[in-house]
Amino acid sequence: MARIEAGILGGFSGRIGNVVSCLRHGKYYLRTLPAKVNHPNTEKQLAQRMRFSLIQQFLKPINKFIHMGFGAYTDGRSAYNAAMSYNLEHALTGTYPSLSIDFAKARVSRGNLSGTPNATMQQTGTNEITVTWENVAGDKGARDSDIAVVLFFDPTTKYVGSFTNAGRRIDGQAHIIVPENTGNKKLYGYLCFINEAALAGKLKPENISDSCFCGMVQVGG
Repeated sequence: MARIEAGILGGFSGRIGNVVSCLRHGKYYLRTLPAKVNHPNTEKQLAQRMRFSLIQQFLKPINKFIHMGFGAYTDGRSAYNAAMSYNLEHALTGTYPSLSIDFAKARVSRGNLSGTPNATMQQTGTNEITVTWENVAGDKGARDSDIAVVLFFDPTTKYVGSFTNAGRRIDGQAHIIVPENTGNKKLYGYLCFINEAALAGKLKPENISDSCFCGMVQVGG
């Protein structure tokens, strides 16, 4: 049963016939229910389901980070949906049924602030990982004072380590202590920058950079 929210001319939520309405981000959205098909599991449909499944497996463990990483693109949709849209288009490789995530092309943040063209990471101690980057202060609004943000992620165990103040752009590197209970994991690393203005209010595209893939290190083995 549908419920009218604001009089007969207002929006409604629920289902009327084959039309479903829902309220998201202050706006009403309508969609029609799909007609019954005789052959629903076509190869194209199976491929699309696999694409969605792979990206969801990548994004769900890092959902809290995505709220910041894609927070500049939430106009009319969630940060998670913005990240889904970008990574579905750019972060998959291969053809069905041999699709997989291309971690080097995946993004955990997106914005107009200049990031870095090169970033690497290596294990420099039992529980220490060093992330190194090229400082491009002066390019596209980049400043020496921009804050380095690092994410480590193991897609198998779903371990996530995020460090939202790992250093400043001028430092060129950050030394991060990984908790001893991290165990044996393959950590994929991503680096992005936010400027100090982002800490004062709503995140805008010019306040955050695209993430840069740093590589992978094995820890605890």
